[in-house]
Amino acid sequence: MPAGHQAAENRLYLVSPPAFEPDVFVDSLAAALDAGEVACFLLALETADEDVWRCACEHLVPLVQSRDVAFLLNERSGLVCECGADGVHVERPAKALRKNLPTGAILGAGCVLSRHDAMLAGEAGADYVAFGPWDDAAREQLAWWQAVMELPCVALGGLTLDDVAAAAVGADFIALQEAVWNHAEGPAAAIRAAIAAVDNPAPH
Repeated sequence: MPAGHQAAENRLYLVSPPAFEPDVFVDSLAAALDAGEVACFLLALETADEDVWRCACEHLVPLVQSRDVAFLLNERSGLVCECGADGVHVERPAKALRKNLPTGAILGAGCVLSRHDAMLAGEAGADYVAFGPWDDAAREQLAWWQAVMELPCVALGGLTLDDVAAAAVGADFIALQEAVWNHAEGPAAAIRAAIAAVDNPAPH
């Protein structure tokens, strides 16, 4: 990650649950990552307690990176170096943030609300732009972005497994959260189903 705009480059972008016990969740995450190709894992905790973030990173960063998957922090740029993360995802990146990140760190932007916001994110040095939550408007924005921009884009926010095939038409990466962690047959089954849908995108 990032990747180009070819359909074959569609890959999965996993988002963590908002809260979990790291020593328990590590097994679910391992099962998901071992079930098929995943490009990125975003740690998106609801708590502002940075000690909780540090604990989660201590458990999860080695696991994720050992699978050659990028590990991103949601809105916690100050912890990227300390926790050994690969980058950060923020709602609205600024050029100053790019300058303060380690060389080679990933900077993701979104979910952006307009085409103008998306263009500004690209100008600020984002490595990808996310559109969401998933609905008809996001689908239209993804199609527009693919037609005019080279920067990779992500479908992010509320996608179910039933949405993956449609999202795969316009998005370079498809973000999944509850659809994986709450799947009745477990996260590995969810990943396999998502990959099957990516391999068979819905027609325009």
